[in-house]
Amino acid sequence: MNGGYDVLWAPVWDRIDEDFDEHLEEIRNFLRCPTVSASDDDMLAGAEFVAALIEGAGGSAEIIPTAGHPAVLGHIEGDGPKLLRYGMYDVQPADEPGWSSPPFAAVTADVPGAGPSIVARGAANSKGSLASFLLALASARRVSDLPAQIVFLVDGEEELGSPSLPGVMSARRADLAAEAAFDMDLTADRREVAEVYLGCKGIVSFILSCSGGEWGGPVGRALHSSEGVVISSPAWSLVRALSALQDAAGRNTLDGLLPSSVPPEDEKLLDALARDFDPAAHLEESNTLAYRGPNDARAVLRDLMYEPVLNLNGFSSGSVTGKTIVPHEARAALDLRIPYGTDVESVVAGVERIVAQVAPEVVVEGVQLCPPSRTTADSPVARAMVESQRDVGPPPQVWPSAPWWAPFYLF
Repeated sequence: MNGGYDVLWAPVWDRIDEDFDEHLEEIRNFLRCPTVSASDDDMLAGAEFVAALIEGAGGSAEIIPTAGHPAVLGHIEGDGPKLLRYGMYDVQPADEPGWSSPPFAAVTADVPGAGPSIVARGAANSKGSLASFLLALASARRVSDLPAQIVFLVDGEEELGSPSLPGVMSARRADLAAEAAFDMDLTADRREVAEVYLGCKGIVSFILSCSGGEWGGPVGRALHSSEGVVISSPAWSLVRALSALQDAAGRNTLDGLLPSSVPPEDEKLLDALARDFDPAAHLEESNTLAYRGPNDARAVLRDLMYEPVLNLNGFSSGSVTGKTIVPHEARAALDLRIPYGTDVESVVAGVERIVAQVAPEVVVEGVQLCPPSRTTADSPVARAMVESQRDVGPPPQVWPSAPWWAPFYLF
């Protein structure tokens, strides 16, 4: 670590340590505010909390209404370049079984492998990270001017695919103009080595549904299964469509999908990641026992970053309680994770074409397009992010792409 850097920032580190207990409680209060964008939670309260955090750091904030959940636009003064920091205050539903404490209680606990932790929905992804960043800025500004001015755009619909964000950015483009844009989830592996992601996969989400009608199948109610010999089943129609899509995605023959490959400039980054990646630890963190394909480190990482995959999120039809019926309707939710370079519009057309061919009675609906994004490792903003991590700890792991999605393509 640079000695001059240490001397310059020592008062900031001391102030952050001094404010730690107060800020920890503020983070817990933020996490206690349920901001599940897929439900009817009071999302405005979450936006107001974000605005208060920005103002608490000495900045200004504006809550921007949208057709969905509000966004927050903020600004903190500083001496230097203008940086745009994207963030999100919404979270996924917290309906999984097995929570050790209520998901919005923000209980502190000793977590195996992690130590003292806050257990809450959004603690890592990513309300905890956003609040930590803003509270650290508040501490820093009490003892020093910031070396950059920061504009904030905080999204309340990231978990829904950020449908309102393009409109917000278009309307406020002049306010958002900056020399670089970044996001920070403050992630690290079990060795406490930071991770820097240069982009992320895209995602196409959609619903397949089938109901009895003029094509066949029971209308309005299920039939006794003895009728199945002469009456078509919407459930089997949906299964045919799902099977055809899975086959096309697995063979990379779905329209718009390219054969997966590693860009030449990523080869060294992939090799470096593979040297430190532990497939067994990854399985343990994922709460699974085996991989679906090759289990060596490089193959797993390659698939996570560059291989498309069709996921069946859920399927509903009929009864599993012993009723012998022909269901009158069936429904499935899917997402397709796609690497950078994929023609998203062609993928949607390909899905619709395959479904129409094998089961025209099945309807494709609720399509959401979330394009992938990428920043070259040689870009000034990527190099600066990597060097900023080196300033405070060991060299970070640099991922050419994240397996998950965020609306970085807009920036």
